Amino acid sequence: MKHRTEQRSQEQEQVTAEEKQQAVAREFASPEELLQHDVAQTPVPPAVADRLAHSLRNEPRTERSWWRRMFSR
Repeated sequence: MKHRTEQRSQEQEQVTAEEKQQAVAREFASPEELLQHDVAQTPVPPAVADRLAHSLRNEPRTERSWWRRMFSR
């Protein structure tokens, strides 16, 4: 009798684990949506963020387009 109770308990634990996995499953309409979800879930390491910020600071500024220069005056 005790063996059956233990077996049922193990089966219930397995069903609970499967339910958790199903609850986590998610479908995305597009690759962009998947990437946006991933970005929200994954923190950027500080070293990478610092290197990126430094790299962007060293980028040359782009010249404004001719039509913006002409119409902004």
